[in-house]
Amino acid sequence: MFYQCDDDGYWDLQDNIHIFSHPTVESLTIRRAKLDQRGFESLELPSETPLKELHLIECDLNDDGLTELLLFPEALKEITMKQLETPNPPLEETPEDIEEYIFALHSAIHSLESISIDFPTLHCKNPLKLRDFEAVTSLELRDYQLFGTSGLSSVAFPPNLETLTFLNEIGDDEALTELLCYTLERKDIFARNLRRLIVPEGTKPLPHKLVEVCTEPLVLCTTAADSDYDDDAEEDDDDD
Repeated sequence: MFYQCDDDGYWDLQDNIHIFSHPTVESLTIRRAKLDQRGFESLELPSETPLKELHLIECDLNDDGLTELLLFPEALKEITMKQLETPNPPLEETPEDIEEYIFALHSAIHSLESISIDFPTLHCKNPLKLRDFEAVTSLELRDYQLFGTSGLSSVAFPPNLETLTFLNEIGDDEALTELLCYTLERKDIFARNLRRLIVPEGTKPLPHKLVEVCTEPLVLCTTAADSDYDDDAEEDDDDD
């Protein structure tokens, strides 16, 4: 769903929020929308909906508003959030800390299996606590968002996580690389079900220590690094 604004700004999702109460939509892509903290203002809130996949592309969403939107899907399986490295226009509703969005995702914690947050501007002070996301098997984000900036190693992975994908090059921040290696060395404690670690193929070789600690059954994979996500992959969903 996308509306072209005269100033190429974000369109107000509040005006079309009824799409989240649609009785048959299972996959929904929202592009370049904004939402404040109000969420549903109607006295008649929607009942449970069949929405299973939600893709939020270049949106400016308040975390409280997102919390409310995610209350209504009966069994949301997948959520994708993508934003440019330099959003245009600048974001107004989006929180600075990724933890605020993670907290919003608790509305769908019982069913979420895949979380992808390709949102470079989001940061985090403390390691993320994801232990309660028991259904999540796939997680995509950046290393500085997962481990935070506090230097602590107390990240809590989803207990059934199988695939961890980092969207930024690994090795530029030595401290974060050390935390990652420390965690993988103790994957039987931190992530006993982790089977695949996917990282971008950068201009420099991967840190030797990282390659060394990725032992069976954990497989280390690389993908072509691309800071610009593939808009075309989302086009088919825009008609929802």
